[in-house]
Formats: sequence, structure tokens, C-alpha cells
Amino acid sequence: MARRKTAGVLSQDADVARSQILVAAQTMILRFGIAKTTMEDIAKEAGVSRPTVYRYFQDRETLTTELIRWRSRQTLERGRKFLMECATFEDRLIEGLIYLVYDGINDPIVRILVSPEHVGGDSWLETIPLATSLTTELWGPIFDDAKAGGEMRADIDTGEACSWITLVQLMLAPRLDNSDPADPSHRQMMKQFVLPAFLP
Repeated sequence: MARRKTAGVLSQDADVARSQILVAAQTMILRFGIAKTTMEDIAKEAGVSRPTVYRYFQDRETLTTELIRWRSRQTLERGRKFLMECATFEDRLIEGLIYLVYDGINDPIVRILVSPEHVGGDSWLETIPLATSLTTELWGPIFDDAKAGGEMRADIDTGEACSWITLVQLMLAPRLDNSDPADPSHRQMMKQFVLPAFLP
């Protein structure tokens, strides 16, 4: 497939310009895959020079990380709405984890976070801080509310709980990737091994 240049003008507003470059990066990664997308491809799609892209993003890894964070926040917003519909903390934890992980692995950009290139070896260790940061944005307030309402053990540190839930999500991703999210064994496993750690 020929790589094409599109007409584009970056906004004078730095945040808007960064978003425009992220949209171009997203388009290229969806078209060519993460391994084959270059900064030159992204620049052409954004309608700017490669040095202009580097003014906003230090390197390809920084741009990719920001793109994953940007798309993950969109996924988290859907997840937040889903969680608010759950009646109890138990439902939020179990159904929320399944929903969020399944939604994430089905988003082609967020999926990069749990792709084989990232899960395993040193790259997995680099993935964990980003995943933990995103997890904390969503689950931190939920854990605090559950503790205040007596639905969660008060002695659990919210930050540590978010770190642990990050690992649970990363372990759950390959399981949900290869099975139906409605499979009752997922819920049974979490009721047996995850939920008891949180309940008072």
C-alpha cells in the first residue's frame, strides 16, 4: 500500500497540535502496524515535516506511549460509565475488570499495551508504570469510595491496590483474548482469588 501525504496544518495551540499528531500516528499504526510505522509516516499523515513531529514528541517511543495513554483514557471513560451502573463494589470489581480488560484488548491501540512485544522481558517492566498510572486514574476513587462505604478493607493502601489490580488486568488479558468474556469461569476465578483480598 502506498504511503501518502495528506494536507494538514497544525494548530498554533501546542495541545491541539499534539492531538493532531496523535491522530495521524493512530491512523498510521492502524494502517501499517506499530512495528512498520515510522516517524516519517506520521509526519506525512499530519502534513508536517519529521522535525516538526520531534518538536512535540521526543522520539517514537514517547509518541507511542502518549498515543496509548490517550486511547486508554477513552477506554477508561467507557469503563467509568459501566462501573457507575454496577450496584455493588463486588460487581464493580468483578464485572468492571472483565469489561475493562475485554474492551482494552479489543481496541487496536490499547491492545499494544498488552501485546506480546510488550508483555514479557524488559518491555513488560516498562509497560507496568503506564498501566498502573491509568489503572489508578480509574480505580483509585472507586477504592476510596468503597473503603469509605465499608465495602472494602480500610487497611488496604489504595496505591498498592491499584498496582496489584494492574497486574491482575495484565494476567487477565490473554485469558479473555482467547475466550468468551461471558464464560462463568472468569467470574468464579475472581470471586475465589481476587475479591476476598478486598472484602472487609
